[in-house]
Formats: sequence, C-alpha cells, structure tokens
Amino acid sequence: IWRLFTPSLLHDSLLHIAFNMLWLWALGKEIDPRIGWMRSWLLTLSIGVVSNTVQYLMSGPFFLGYSGIVTGLAGFIWSRQTIAPWEGYPIRKSMLVFLAVFVLGMVALQIGSVVFLLLTHKLILPNIANSAHVAGAIWGLMMGRLKFFEARGAK
Repeated sequence: IWRLFTPSLLHDSLLHIAFNMLWLWALGKEIDPRIGWMRSWLLTLSIGVVSNTVQYLMSGPFFLGYSGIVTGLAGFIWSRQTIAPWEGYPIRKSMLVFLAVFVLGMVALQIGSVVFLLLTHKLILPNIANSAHVAGAIWGLMMGRLKFFEARGAK
C-alpha cells in the first residue's frame, strides 16, 4: 500500500530532486496560502496516488520521482486561473507552458526511443515516467475544478 505514494519521495540524482523541489517551491508557495496546508496535503497526496497508480499500471513498479505531483500542481493552478481568476494565482502562463513543453519533450524522447528500436533493433530506454506526468496533470486539472479547493475566503 505504501507504493501508492512513496515513489514520489525517491529520486535517482541530485539534479532530479533539485528540479522537482524547485517546481514544488514555485507552485506550492502559491497554492498553500490560498487553500490551506490541510487541503494542500490532500491535493498533493491525491495527485501522488493517482499518478503513481497510472504509472505502475503502464510500466510496472520501477519508477520514481515527484514530477507527477509537480505536473498535477501545475494543472491545478492552470485550472484555478481559468475558472477563478480572482483567486490571484500569480504564476505566469508561460511558466506552465514551459513545464508542459518540457513534459511533451520527454514524451517525444520516449517515442523516439521506440522508433530507434524499430529501426535499429537496439534498445534505448530513457526511463521517464510519462504516464505519471500526464496522469498527474489531468488529475490536477480536475481537482482545480472542485469547489472543495476554492481559495479560502473566495466568493
């Protein structure tokens, strides 16, 4: 049961954890004061469980990293900016677009490795948890639409 969330806490390099924690800082500092720490933790936990479960179903148990949650938090902010702009999430859309392009680039890298395998019969696995990224983003978008996650004091 612990595998539902704990892969989010593991990373394979200092750069991997630094990148994810910088995104957590940038996104989390905007979410937490608006919805409170309890709902922030609930949001984070739900994104982690959903993104890890989808990744497990797609590729098995060998994955790790917080980036499924990062994309979920980005999706959440994007959703809140769209349906409740008065809540004042100051993250620029360009930052969220950058993250989306980065994830799409990783998806392209993985697709490229499959094409390379088909053409050369040599296996190159970039080992990227793209299912977790996409599932996290979609779950974050959906959670951002829930009244439960309105900013405190929102109309």
